[in-house]
Amino acid sequence: MNTIGAEPNDWDKHFKLMADIDLSAFDGKDGRPAFNLIAPDTNNEQPFYQGTPFTGIFDANGHIIWRLTIVGKDYLGLFGKLASGAEVRYLGVLNVNITGSGGYVGGLVGYSSSGIVTQCYSSGSVSGTYDVGGLVGYNVGAVTCCYSTATVNSTKWAVGSLVGSNWGSITNSYSTSAVSGGNYVGGLVGDNWGSITTSYSTGAVNGNERVGGLVGWNSGSITASFWDIQTSGQTTSRGGTGKTTAEMQTASTFLEAGWDFVGETVNGTEDIWWIDEGLAYPRLWWEAHK
Repeated sequence: MNTIGAEPNDWDKHFKLMADIDLSAFDGKDGRPAFNLIAPDTNNEQPFYQGTPFTGIFDANGHIIWRLTIVGKDYLGLFGKLASGAEVRYLGVLNVNITGSGGYVGGLVGYSSSGIVTQCYSSGSVSGTYDVGGLVGYNVGAVTCCYSTATVNSTKWAVGSLVGSNWGSITNSYSTSAVSGGNYVGGLVGDNWGSITTSYSTGAVNGNERVGGLVGWNSGSITASFWDIQTSGQTTSRGGTGKTTAEMQTASTFLEAGWDFVGETVNGTEDIWWIDEGLAYPRLWWEAHK
């Protein structure tokens, strides 16, 4: 796994993970080597991304990567940058500890430009200065059927529990962890210029300006998406619909908005969501089979 990040000529290839991987031996501490993140920025002194983005397919095959530790400046995550053609799927990155002194910092992807992230999830801690997200820092691609429980902190702007800044699409996804920052702080997305559809957030949200339960700022579109006004500590958002915890744990809240749940066919037969009604929030159906 560590060798992939050392060979840019392989970043247009396809990979399939065949086992869970523990990266605690690559944390850069006490004489241990640092992990070679895939497609990093190669010159932090120059503006914008300098490097070779990942354009291949990384199929985790339902496996997880544990204890990923990264300390740097910009474009941080397991993948620094995804470009057109890239896809990361069926992957969990758990107990991540990612610390950036700059921007484009995510638990899985720092910057996704036209990449696809599907059925992925993250947990742990992610921090940076701007465009910081629990799963993806800056998204111009597609995030679908994903979730994050990673705690997220930003010292400046565009910070979200799932995605920091969204210019692409987020569909059928959710986040549950706390997020804090300066400006443009949201429970799901800090700064939205793209589309958010059938998604929700429940984590505590704290910031200084342009703070919202679901999104901190919205100049895009938000459809059939919700946030918990009680657990978030936020009664307003630039988009989405605020609900009480009881309402967020009631199937009809989401069914009436067109969400596709297991056991019903009115809203489709893809069986995307399921819920332990009255006891928990909706969860993605694929989670029950991972």
